[in-house]
Amino acid sequence: MKATIIAHESAPTDASVEIHRFKFLLDDGKACPLAETISLRTARVIVENLEDGNAFIKMLQAIVNAQPTEYDGLIGQVFPDHYENCTVEKSTTPRGDAASETN
Repeated sequence: MKATIIAHESAPTDASVEIHRFKFLLDDGKACPLAETISLRTARVIVENLEDGNAFIKMLQAIVNAQPTEYDGLIGQVFPDHYENCTVEKSTTPRGDAASETN
């Protein structure tokens, strides 16, 4: 699996900076990539509670560790999974192509 940051959206001027949103793709190489959105606040909570270094967590760690002036530099960054040789049963759950909110 790999995770790729594809965009970010600043929080409205009257909202907390924690509302800053990042759009990303999750691609397991077996199905169409899954597009999602996550807020900075949600990324912080996940990073604080999970130490695993899979692609998704690596991406969230990069988001949380970046300064606001570095957000543009995150776009296009790819975070590979460290589980290269693991076999995983294919899910029967359909994956959507449209971006949805993860909060």
